[in-house]
Amino acid sequence: MEPYHYEALPQSTQGSHYFRLLEIFPSTKKDEPVKVHLRTFRLEDKPTYECLSYVWGTSSDDYEVLIEGENGGLKKFKIRKNLNDALRALRHASERCTLWTDALCINEADHEERNSQVALMGLLYWSASRVNIWLGQDPRGVAKAAFDAIKPISAAHWRNDGSMSQFSQAQADALDPTLWRGVTELYQNPWFGRVWVQQELGLSKEAYFYWGDAPPVDVRDVFGFDIWMERTGDVVRARFIGDASTVRGSRNLWLQYSRVTRSSSLADDDHSMATNSFLQILVDGSNCTATDPRDHVYAFLGHPAARRRNAYENDLSVDYWEMCNSASQTIVAPDYKKTTEEVYLEVAEKLLLQHNDLRLLGAVSHSDATIKSDFPSWAPRWNANQHRKTIGTWPGGWPTKIEVVAVPSMHIHENALRVQGLIISAVSSLLRWSQGSVNSTLAEAFRRNSNMELLYGRRIFQTRHGHKGIVQNIVQAGDDLVLLVGAYSPCILRHIEDTKFKLVGNCMMFDLQDDQLNKIINDGQEKIQEIILI
Repeated sequence: MEPYHYEALPQSTQGSHYFRLLEIFPSTKKDEPVKVHLRTFRLEDKPTYECLSYVWGTSSDDYEVLIEGENGGLKKFKIRKNLNDALRALRHASERCTLWTDALCINEADHEERNSQVALMGLLYWSASRVNIWLGQDPRGVAKAAFDAIKPISAAHWRNDGSMSQFSQAQADALDPTLWRGVTELYQNPWFGRVWVQQELGLSKEAYFYWGDAPPVDVRDVFGFDIWMERTGDVVRARFIGDASTVRGSRNLWLQYSRVTRSSSLADDDHSMATNSFLQILVDGSNCTATDPRDHVYAFLGHPAARRRNAYENDLSVDYWEMCNSASQTIVAPDYKKTTEEVYLEVAEKLLLQHNDLRLLGAVSHSDATIKSDFPSWAPRWNANQHRKTIGTWPGGWPTKIEVVAVPSMHIHENALRVQGLIISAVSSLLRWSQGSVNSTLAEAFRRNSNMELLYGRRIFQTRHGHKGIVQNIVQAGDDLVLLVGAYSPCILRHIEDTKFKLVGNCMMFDLQDDQLNKIINDGQEKIQEIILI
C-alpha cells in the first residue's frame, strides 16, 4: 500500500482560515485498523467538530492509519502508539466522527503550513464543540474507581453547599487505599505537564477526560476535586498524592484561559487572572515539558495576553473570535525555522516593550551552566526553569516599581540590555537555612501573596552592609546587590568587565521594603550608573 501524501492547503487570509478535519470511519471491531478521511474546511464556515488533546509519546511511528483518498483508495500513514490508542477509543461503532488532531491534520513536514496552523490552533480549539483528552491506556484497571472517588467531592465543591467544607485526618485515614490508588496515578499522568495541552484545555467550550475503557469524565470533575483538595482536603493530598503541583498548574492555566475567553466562565468571581500578562502566562507554563523547546512560547500564543500592546491591560471584555480575526498580531509569530535561542531572545525583547519596564528580569532562572553561556543572561530560558515561583514578575506580589524621575529604564543594543542602576552592596556570605530563616522567608513570601515554593532553588545571602535576602542558588560571594531603574525587586549581578554584568537573578530582601528601595535609589542618584547586562 502506498504512503499518503498531503495536498497543500489553500492560502489562508484574514477572514478565511483553512484547515483539515479528520473523519474517523466507524467500526465494531476494536482491533480493526483505524480508517479515516481528510477534508479541507474554512473555519469561518463554522463546521462542527471535536478536538483531541493527548501526549505524543515516544518518537517511533510504529502504527499505521489508513487514509481514504478522493477516489476511494486507501493509503497508509504512520502514527505513534498513543494517537493510535486515542483514535480507537474515540471511534464510534455506527457513525463517522469528525475530529481535529495535530499529527494528522497538519503536514508537519511543511514548515510554512506548520507555522500557519500553529498560529491558528487557538481558534481551532476555541471553536470546537468539545475537547477530548486522552490520558492513555489503563493497564491496572484503576481509572473508573479513581473517577468515581473524586466526582462526588467535586460535585459538592461546585454546589458550594458546605457538605465537604471540613475534612479531618481521621476521614482521610478511613478512605480505601485500593480505590484511591487510581487517583494517585491520575495525578502522575504526563498529560498534565505538557505545554500544548494547557492551551488546548484552556480554550475548550467543554472537555472530557478519557482514560482506558472508563466512561469519560468532565474536566470540572477533576479540577473541582483539586480546588477542594487545595482549600480543604490537604490531608487527602498528603496521604495519596504528594506533589500535586503539576495538576494544580494545569488547573490554574485552565482558569486563566476560561476567565478571559468565555463570557460565562464557571470559575469563581476572582477575576485577578484576567489581568495576568503574557509574561506571567509563560512563567506559569515554564514548568511544563515540551519536545520542541520553542513551544514553551508558541504553545501559549492563543492566550489574549499575547496580543496586548500594554501588558497591564486586562482581557475581561475580549471577544475571542473577533480578536483573533482582527488586525492585532501576537507578540511573536510561530516560525520553526528560527532557533530556540532566536525565539527566546525575540520574545524577551517584545516583552520588555510590552511592559515598558524590567519586570521580565524576574523570570530569569539560571543554573551553573546557563549563567556561563553566551546567551544573554537577562533573557529567560523558558525550557530551563529552576524555580517554581518567581520574584518580581507578578504585580499582585511586587506592585512597586523602582523609579527615578527622568532616568530611562532600558535600551537594547546588539543583544545587550543597557539599564541604569545603583550598586548598594555586595554579597559577603551565603547562609544555611535554619528554622528562623525559613520562618522569615515564609512571612515575607506570604505578605507578597506567594507561598513556600518561593524557597525552592534559592538560598540565603548576606551583604557587606548586613542586609539579608534570598536569591538563586548560583549566587556567589562578591556578586553585587543592585537596584535597577524600572525593576520591581532588587537583583544580584555578577561583574564581568567595565560596566558589563550578568544577571544572576532577582532577590527578595528581608529588611528592605518597597518604599525603602525607592528612597535608597533616589537619595543616591549621583551614583546611578549605566549597567550593560550581557
